[in-house]
Amino acid sequence: MFFGREFFDLAIVNRAQRNLKEIATNLNNLCLYQGDTEKKLSFIQEAIAINKNLDAQWSLGENYNNMGKQYYFGEQYSKALEALQKAYEYAHNIGAKELICDYYEYSSWVYAAIGDYDQAYKRLSQMYALSKELQSSNKLRNIEQEISYKRYQDQKYATEMQEQTYKIELLKRNLWLLGSILILGLAFSIFLYKWYKRRKGLQLIEARYQLELSQREISELKLHQQELELQNVQSALDSSQQEVTSFAVFLRSRNELLGKIREMIKEGYRMDNQALVPHLKKVNAFISQYQSGDKTNNTLLLNIEEKNKEFIEKLTKEHPNLTQGEKYLATMLRVNLSTKEISMISGNSPKTINMNRYRLRKALNLPTEKDLVEYLQNF
Repeated sequence: MFFGREFFDLAIVNRAQRNLKEIATNLNNLCLYQGDTEKKLSFIQEAIAINKNLDAQWSLGENYNNMGKQYYFGEQYSKALEALQKAYEYAHNIGAKELICDYYEYSSWVYAAIGDYDQAYKRLSQMYALSKELQSSNKLRNIEQEISYKRYQDQKYATEMQEQTYKIELLKRNLWLLGSILILGLAFSIFLYKWYKRRKGLQLIEARYQLELSQREISELKLHQQELELQNVQSALDSSQQEVTSFAVFLRSRNELLGKIREMIKEGYRMDNQALVPHLKKVNAFISQYQSGDKTNNTLLLNIEEKNKEFIEKLTKEHPNLTQGEKYLATMLRVNLSTKEISMISGNSPKTINMNRYRLRKALNLPTEKDLVEYLQNF
């Protein structure tokens, strides 16, 4: 009743806003359940008129399916079959297999109600076959297919039991009253037992389905967490590389500075005593100016050393025979510095750096096909 009232209120709101599509949808939703058949049929007729005006083929198929169901609830079976046939035509024209499944299901109800069990069974079989066709091959879909199959088996069994009950009613005319009651009671007991057993089976399958969904959500959360951790590691690595690169630039500028001081001293060789003293003061002021910026670079060195401390500890534990120079080179390679950049930092030639790389690879026992930098970055 709550959902019916909600759909009714929505229909009034949409009517006020002249939202025809939503009006038709809410009118259709008011007619999904049993009770007050005539009123619901009028709602469906109004929805059909709107959807015809909008040329909404799918919605028309759904409307006629619900109309057939309401006629079934009202025990107007011939009208139910007519409405369902129209639903099938709309669904067939647009290839709406879901609506065709509903048509098969509702038709089976009507045929069972009028005693045509062959047709009822045929419609159920068609519904099962089409439902199976619509399902995908993944694990969750297979569970849904199994649930549909169980429901199909329940409906098939219920139809067979209705047919059996009908036969028992015919036999009652020729059997003693007590014998007929015993047979009917036995048949009902068997049906109740099997129905209960199948119901428990369905509950178990649904529990498995929910468990599978929960496990998939947990796996997705773990994957997301791993991605975040990888991003954090990459950010730290990029930061370390930037700091080392900055330090390399600092070393290059220092070498340039020393070269300039050297040139200034050479100039002093050619000066007399009177001009030499002011020149030396100039050199001293130049050196003092450089020393004021050297504190920042010392802080940079300490920061680099702190970030690489954990890496050095792990590397030493795994390869205890490495020399101090090999550990230093491994630290530079880990932040993906080029041979030229390492040469600037260490003051060695690129050829010497390449030779040291070869010795480091040999000390780490790395095969030639394995990348040295990638190996160090995985620590």
